[in-house]
Amino acid sequence: MRKWKHYVPLVAALLWAGCGGDDSAVGPDESEDENTLTEATLAQVGEVFAVSCATSGCHSGNRPAADLALDGAFAAQIIGVASDQRPELQIVNPGSPAMSYLMLKVLNDPGILGDRMPPGPPLSAAQIEIIRAWIAVGAPTE
Repeated sequence: MRKWKHYVPLVAALLWAGCGGDDSAVGPDESEDENTLTEATLAQVGEVFAVSCATSGCHSGNRPAADLALDGAFAAQIIGVASDQRPELQIVNPGSPAMSYLMLKVLNDPGILGDRMPPGPPLSAAQIEIIRAWIAVGAPTE
């Protein structure tokens, strides 16, 4: 029985070490960016568009800029649709924010044509993260 007494600290140390940094639900790993969303909804993206893109008649109304209305039911106009400015890219490429022209436009990527969107003050980091997260999870419409 005395032999086991020496193994108790070793087993305890192994159990303790095995619990750190895993995918448990206890809490996020310290390395994770607290501003990164794991998912976002179409409604959240619609809220970003409503306050930043569909204002002042820019991407709304009878004659929206670039014929792209981002008020109301906008999903069919942007998901899987080729960009007019960069036809090799989709406006929203479900599952791929980096290959979505919408993300390039809001981030003012050097590969965009024309100006960053929206004109004037840029979207906040939180607004951009909502769009990125929504695209990353496949741009769900429900």
